[in-house]
Amino acid sequence: MDTVIRSGAAGTASDIDFHRPLPMPTLDDHADYRPDIDGLRAIAVLSVVAFHAFPEQLPGGFVGVDVFFVISGYLISGIILRALRKGRFSLVSFYARRVRRIFPALLTMLVMVWVLGRLMMLADEFPQLGKHVLAGSGFAMNLVLYADTEPYFGSIDSPLIHLWSLGVEEQFYLLWPLFLMAIWRLPHWRGWLIAAVTVISFMMNLYSVAEDPLTAFYFPTNRLWELSLGGLLAHASSNAASQPTSNASLKTNLGAAIGLAGIVASVVLLDSQMAFPGWRALFPCMGAAFLIWAGPHALINRLLLSHPTMVFFGLISYPLYLFHWPLLSFAHAADWRGFTPLTKLLLIAVSIVLSYVIYRYVETPIRRAPRMKFAPALCAAMAVSAFVGYLTFANIIPARKPPSGVQPFLEASLEPFPYPRQGKFVTYGSGPKHTLFIGDSTIGQYHWRVEKLLGGNAGSTRTAEFVWRAGCASEPSMSLVDPATCRDMLDQALARAKAPEVDTIVVGFCWYAYFMGELSSDHVGSRKPLLHGTQEAIDALERTLTGFSKSGKRVYLVMQLPVDPGYPPRKMIRRSLSSPGFAIDVRPPRRKTIEEAYAPFLLPLEAAAKRAGAIVVDPMQSLCDTGVCQAVTNDGKPIYRDEFHLRIPYIRDHVRYLDVTVMDTPATALMKPE
Repeated sequence: MDTVIRSGAAGTASDIDFHRPLPMPTLDDHADYRPDIDGLRAIAVLSVVAFHAFPEQLPGGFVGVDVFFVISGYLISGIILRALRKGRFSLVSFYARRVRRIFPALLTMLVMVWVLGRLMMLADEFPQLGKHVLAGSGFAMNLVLYADTEPYFGSIDSPLIHLWSLGVEEQFYLLWPLFLMAIWRLPHWRGWLIAAVTVISFMMNLYSVAEDPLTAFYFPTNRLWELSLGGLLAHASSNAASQPTSNASLKTNLGAAIGLAGIVASVVLLDSQMAFPGWRALFPCMGAAFLIWAGPHALINRLLLSHPTMVFFGLISYPLYLFHWPLLSFAHAADWRGFTPLTKLLLIAVSIVLSYVIYRYVETPIRRAPRMKFAPALCAAMAVSAFVGYLTFANIIPARKPPSGVQPFLEASLEPFPYPRQGKFVTYGSGPKHTLFIGDSTIGQYHWRVEKLLGGNAGSTRTAEFVWRAGCASEPSMSLVDPATCRDMLDQALARAKAPEVDTIVVGFCWYAYFMGELSSDHVGSRKPLLHGTQEAIDALERTLTGFSKSGKRVYLVMQLPVDPGYPPRKMIRRSLSSPGFAIDVRPPRRKTIEEAYAPFLLPLEAAAKRAGAIVVDPMQSLCDTGVCQAVTNDGKPIYRDEFHLRIPYIRDHVRYLDVTVMDTPATALMKPE
């Protein structure tokens, strides 16, 4: 086994054999090379790759990044501590080694992504890519994502989003050597000081994950404990009374088993909807720490982690982490309908081959060169990368121009969508009779139509009031945002509904999101169970509607808009590397498919509305014909702004199914033909 791992025989990229030896790290990288740690790297990277390609099958695979953090903290701290002990530590040499280790594959990936982005990205996407190339070149992607990500409306979609973890690591590499140098002259306090840093950072993480999840996820101060945990392990190992023996004890075998169980449980049981990192990150991090502590001779480490296949993936783990996500991201953007499991597997295979080539023919020769060779040139190349990123971000290097037929769809995707002020009563019209709209953003969007009807009709006898909040469900506990805030909004609405001038009440929410637990329409058509508590929420809604009806109000319950992943204008633009690069691809979903997906919650809602004496308003009757639910108007303009919301022009000029709620006479008698 040792002969296989260390021989370093050559191989070709087109004929990869997992049992063929690869160039091993030299002692210049870290002493006492342990193949089992490369095997642990393999578990980490394969978990992340599987999560990115198949998130439903491996929902917690993202914890592979946390395993990486512990490994990095252990190895880097070990290098620094050994050099300090020998009196030969040099910051310049340390950073030069980091440059030679990290820059080659990263630069190659950044060039690839920029070229693909120039060919396949639209006018608003390419500058953002430039911003991310700049941030990735400066190892600040985590901070950029923190600043740019909107907590409710979701994370940023970018082929470079995965570089956030590299930013955290590099910020650690920048400061950690200085910290270890500072405490080196305190031999009796070193371990306690490293432990103190670990505990303080962990407590900051616990506080932030509850108060500010983005800070907890992206800020290095809240991730430091994962890296310093590895540093604490390295310190303990360096102070061990004796070197590990060739025999594993019951204690180390048990520790390895516990460690592997912790990582496997995290990968299987955690998911991206849970608050993270928080206390949940303890499981993958402590799992990695236990496996490292157990040593190379523990049974799991020797037979599983040190297996040549695992070592192979560990050795290429860094380029594999860098390259797999951009390839998956561009393929999805090019043809999301064709983004099948087979396509994903093929892309992963390409990533493995590419990573092998990068490791053998780019990384290894540079890492084995004399210490300072290549470092200045690599730094200069990274500066050029950052400059090109800036020129792209500043639109000095423009995006590829799309054909004229694509431009309206791009403009539709960029259309601003200002809502009325949420959580407050917003009024339109000045009549004595009031219509009260209660709901989330899917009800708030209709203010454009109401404003047109009441603002331009001096003879109207009605006033419309909107009280809404994005992400709030009819049952606050099922909301996507703070339930307490949603309950306050609903309490205000219910109090206002009692006013005698309010004689009409319209209630509408994105039932699909709250009752099916879906923030995306990707799974419309698949059979999914309702979330726990859905029937109780419908029962509570029925009691509320019944109360409105019994008090003499006219009550309307708005059903779910059709949703489909192909509705956003950007999703109707297919990309390709060949000219002209972009084309329109409109495929409206089948009405039957959407009705079958909605049936589990719409049928109980309709029954509850009937029992409560409420009138059901079904947008599907307007937006769908007998066969399909249209994605564009008769003149070819997109109907939807995104998966869950209609465009302003369509709402203002075509949505008539709520007119009856704010008009005392038929709309056709009050309005000119449109």
